[in-house]
Amino acid sequence: MQELFEIIKQSSEGSITQSPLRIVINLSMAMILGLIYAYVYRLTYIGKKSNPSIKAEMEGIQYTLLLLSVGGAFIWIVVADNLVRAFGLAGALSLIRFRTKVKDPMNTIKVFYSIIIGMSCGLSQYYAALIGTAFMSFVLTVIYFIKKREKKLKKLKKEMNPLTDDNPGQNSSEN
Repeated sequence: MQELFEIIKQSSEGSITQSPLRIVINLSMAMILGLIYAYVYRLTYIGKKSNPSIKAEMEGIQYTLLLLSVGGAFIWIVVADNLVRAFGLAGALSLIRFRTKVKDPMNTIKVFYSIIIGMSCGLSQYYAALIGTAFMSFVLTVIYFIKKREKKLKKLKKEMNPLTDDNPGQNSSEN
């Protein structure tokens, strides 16, 4: 096991410009600011929140904003100041956008992360890959629990107010 850690340490020397602690700090800051931004987006969204499909899209984009904030930080940790890596990443990410049909923006971001993780491993930036993967897993877990809590609150609200009907056709005057 010690040999594995030594290989990871040696492989990252010279190819990564940030310490593991700096990577964690950068990803943490991106997550905190991404959470704030996603919350502000939710508060300031001016579309019709009563329409279920628009509301679902709004919620999907809200979490996508959080993931993109952390993903953007992760990309720049991997790319650093290397122009070749930047163009390689741009090419790889464009394949997802134009060749893969993914309806949910969250799934598209998860595919982006897979490419970033693969790229960081391919560049022997194992610290970045390990910390980034752990951090992305943490962010996805946070989103899971937020969504789970929102579902419980929605269910509780529905139980407390039995007159509320999710059928938008019956109460069209309220929309």
